[in-house]
Amino acid sequence: MTDLARLRALVGQTDPGLAVDDRLPLPAPMQPLLGGRLRRGAVVAIDGGGGRTSLAMMMLAGVSASGGWCGVVGLPSFGHLAAQELGIRLETLALVPHPGAAWADAVGALVTGADAVLVDPAVQVSGTLARRLAAKARQHRCTLFTLGSAWEGSDLRVSVRRQEWFGLGQGRGRLRTRRLTMAASHRPHAELVLWLPDEGGRVRAAQDAAAPVRLPVGGRRAQAG
Repeated sequence: MTDLARLRALVGQTDPGLAVDDRLPLPAPMQPLLGGRLRRGAVVAIDGGGGRTSLAMMMLAGVSASGGWCGVVGLPSFGHLAAQELGIRLETLALVPHPGAAWADAVGALVTGADAVLVDPAVQVSGTLARRLAAKARQHRCTLFTLGSAWEGSDLRVSVRRQEWFGLGQGRGRLRTRRLTMAASHRPHAELVLWLPDEGGRVRAAQDAAAPVRLPVGGRRAQAG
């Protein structure tokens, strides 16, 4: 049996309609920016500099913690330990780290039985292919998270604007905490700042207020990367 056939057999044993409702749950720290839940079948682009993979992991963790199935395609650096620490259940996680030219086939197979799929195609995605995969995701009510440049027809874009690591002193010590600043396309003048992780290894808002920090109109633009 080929890898793709085994993948189809796996997702054939799942029923995303039984796991989570019409909107995907998000971890509490993301709710002030994204409104708490994402529509099933949406295409969400995650871009920016460092930290975007960890941000994507956190979004999958919200789905997994609610009983959903998740798939990851084209991310060989996706670590099992980091995923577990963020709350992703490995028993309901399908990984395709090296799909090669068959990455679109792997995504197409996963969206038929998973609740959320994260993909990094590592190639320029044509508009025709992006629309075809988006239509299939909508049909099967699977939310599709993409890394890198926004695909044509993406419903939402979440950008990591800044990543800051803390813990190193004067050439000594080790990195212990990380602070991410992010924004979403539907609220371009608002930012959310998260510790991912904080000193206790948790994910939490970096400011006391629950709402994102407001920026003046014409404020800082998202950095490329």
